Formats: sequence, structure tokens, C-alpha cells
Amino acid sequence: MVAALFLTSLRDNGRLAARFCSAPVLRLPVLLLWVAVFGGSLHAPCTTFFYLSVGASQEQVGNISAIISVVSMLTVPLYGHFIDATAGALEAVAAAGFCCALGCAVRAAALSVAWLYAGSLVLGFGAASLLPSVLSHLSSHCAPDEKPKVVAAVAFQTSLLRLVGKSLYPPTVAVLAAAGASLELQYRVMMGVCPFFCVAGWVALSLRRKRSALAPVPPPPTPTSLAPAPELAPPLKQEVGAAKGGQSGGASAWPPVFVATAAAIAA
Repeated sequence: MVAALFLTSLRDNGRLAARFCSAPVLRLPVLLLWVAVFGGSLHAPCTTFFYLSVGASQEQVGNISAIISVVSMLTVPLYGHFIDATAGALEAVAAAGFCCALGCAVRAAALSVAWLYAGSLVLGFGAASLLPSVLSHLSSHCAPDEKPKVVAAVAFQTSLLRLVGKSLYPPTVAVLAAAGASLELQYRVMMGVCPFFCVAGWVALSLRRKRSALAPVPPPPTPTSLAPAPELAPPLKQEVGAAKGGQSGGASAWPPVFVATAAAIAA
């Protein structure tokens, strides 16, 4: 019984994930969240050890984590105020993604504790704000009665990505060790994977961020349905047609690095 319920939930969440990816107005914000969560979880097991290898003391490791927490606590309400004031969350998603990418990149390239402090400060401006900003964007493009299902689906997806990311850490470092990488280099490579994913997603989102192209999309199907409801098909076709018209032109093409990254995550 429990296994059947789990498989049903997994199948329904998969349909919602496919729905997110099929809507042009939702695709890139959701993919940015997914790759950020996956990349952060992939290096999570070695983050503290990387700090120590750079030269941080145990007290400084605690200070670095505290910086991220305090800055996040202060900036999340500002993101919320900005979203309410502008009636749109896409700019907030882009800003949070940029801070995540830059902060992670500074930490991965850290040569001293000062770099770790600086990277954590920048990271704090976006780390905790990315998820609520993406949720706000998704909620503004779905029917009111579908919002609980969307929030639950995102929570499931991010939890699954965290589990997958941390599970892939042992085999990844085993490959690096077999290739002759030192322990410090293994840590640095793993820390550098996260900003790669974040930068790829943020660049793609920035290139495609056009407020004039934001059109309402049909709500996700009910989790128990085996296929999208018939009445949702016409709006979806109209949305795809409008998206094709709004995506013409070379400036809106997806960057190849993001296409490869998204394809790897989708696989």
C-alpha cells in the first residue's frame, strides 16, 4: 500500500515537473532552482573539509556559516517586498541566482579565509531567496486551487535532488581519486561544480528574461489524472504558439552550455 502510494506520488510529481518544463514562462526559473539545489547538494558533504583545507579554523568555519544565515535572514524579506512592489518574481529569481553563482564561484576559488568570508557574504544574498522567489513566480502563473499542488511538487523535487546530489558524491570523488587528484583538489573540484550549474542557469535565464513575453499558462493537471484534462489542451497549444512567436531572433537562443547542462539533468 505504501509502495503504491509512493509510486503514484512519484508519477504525479513527474507530470508536474514535465508541465513546468513545457511552459516557456516557467521552464528556466525551475531549471535554475533544480541545478542550484543539485549542485549545492553535490558538494555539501565536503564543504566543511574544504574550508579547513583552505586554512580556516573551527571557529572560522562557524563564522562562515553564520554569515550566510544572517545575511539570508536580512535579505529574504527584501526580496519579498520587491516581488510585491513589482508584481513579478522573475527579476528576483535572476538576482538570487546571480548571487548564488557568484558566491559559490568565489568560495570555490578561495585562496584564503578572507575569500571564504567574501564568498559567503555574497552567497547569503541569494541562497535562501532563490526557492521562495521561484515559488512566487510559479504561483503567479497557476490557478489558485493548484497552488498547494505546485508548492508540494517543488518541495518533493528539491528534496529528491538533494538526495541524488549527496548520493553521487562518493562515486564522484572516487573517480577523481582514481585519476590521481589530491584530496584538496577533489574538494575544490566538487566546490566548483555548483557555480558551473548556477552560472549556466543564470545566463540562460538572463538571456530569455523578457517581461513582454510573460503570458499566463494553463494550470498543472490534477495529480491523479493520467493525462492533461481536455479543456487544458487548447490554452497549452496557444501558449506554445505564442512562445514560438516571442522566441524568434538570435538574441533569445539558449546558450549551448545550458542546453548541455539541462539535458544532463533531464537524463
